[in-house]
This record gives sequence, structure tokens and C-alpha cells, in this order.
Amino acid sequence: MNASKEVVLRIHPEEQTIKVENNNKGVTSFKEISCDTFYQCVKSSIRHEAVDSGFLPPNCFHVSMGADGTREYCLWHPELYADVSYFGTEYPDFPLPRLVFGFRVNKEGKVLGCRLGVVEDKAPSERTPMFTYPFSNVGGFRLCVGNNALPVYKRPVTLGTLPGYLLRLPNNDDSFNAKNNKLHMQYRELLNHLRDKDPAYYYTDVLISNGKTLKDFIG
Repeated sequence: MNASKEVVLRIHPEEQTIKVENNNKGVTSFKEISCDTFYQCVKSSIRHEAVDSGFLPPNCFHVSMGADGTREYCLWHPELYADVSYFGTEYPDFPLPRLVFGFRVNKEGKVLGCRLGVVEDKAPSERTPMFTYPFSNVGGFRLCVGNNALPVYKRPVTLGTLPGYLLRLPNNDDSFNAKNNKLHMQYRELLNHLRDKDPAYYYTDVLISNGKTLKDFIG
């Protein structure tokens, strides 16, 4: 520091004040400031580096970033139909309720975890009601993909293809419970019953509220 422009801070804890002594070319001046003023001055001088999210996937409504480079993306799935299968039986253009997905991805683009939820089919907000997923492979929002190897997504925008990929994976009976649908049907019976229904039918005759909202899904 240039001695001709030396600044000395004298902190007085009991008085909760700070005295600033400014020496400029032999001329000394004094100024008293509050601790809060000093804190705000230091805070405003700190430069916070921005974190680049990259180009986000379509329908991404939330993203969080960890210090280790891990990121969590929440996506609103726009499609209400998908080609699904169950033990070799194909169900093309099968109707679905409104789904949301959550993906945890490391900095190399490897998918570390998947989540899946059912929401009310309206414009999303933190208060959007959620329902129990009526099919298999989901427990507490956690989606089990078994031994299926997931693609690597080096660019966040490409994660938009992952929901469709997951819905096309073969289904089994893991984590299925007939108590998770109002009809109390077993899996194959439920699929056959729903295959020609409108997606709105889920909300009147199938889905059971889990008491959670989209805020709980975001975490």
C-alpha cells in the first residue's frame, strides 16, 4: 500500500463503531462509521463469479448447482402419450398423466439419479398438487432404471430427450402396488384398462393424492 495514502481502521467493540483514519500526504483525517456500514462496504467489494448453466433443456423449470459441479434439473414433460411396454406387450401411444422428471448429473454429463412425479395438469407452480405414480419402478419419487445404461449428456440441452428414453424402457412389477390406483387393479389389468382412455381420466378415476406439492419434488 502507498504510505502516502494509508488507511487505518480502529474498531471499538463496546461502542460498535469503527473509526477510519486516513493519512494522505501527511494530512490525517478521521471518520466514524457503523459496523453495518463497514460490512456492506466489504460485501459490495467482493466479486461473485457467475455460474454458467449452459443452454437449459426444454421445459426445465428448476436447476440447482453443487460446488462439486453436480447439477439437478427438473423438467416438465410436455407429452401425454408414449410408447410403453410391459413384459413383451407393446402399448403404443399409451395415455399418461402430467409427469415431471428430476435428473442429477455430474460435470462429465453422467446421470447419477432420476426422479419421477405426477402433477396436476395445469400451469406449474410450487403449490401444484402431486399424486402417487400408479405404475412401477418408482418409490418416493426415485425412479429405478435397473441395469439399463443411460446416455451421457455433456450438454444440458440434450437432457430434454431423457424422459422419452426412460418411458420407453421395458416395465416390470418392481415397486408396483395396486393400492396406488383408485381402481385397485393389478399392473397388466390397469394397462389394458387405460390404453384407450383420455389422459384426463387419470385425474377422475385413477390417481391418488400423496399430499405433496411441486415444491417438495424440487427439494
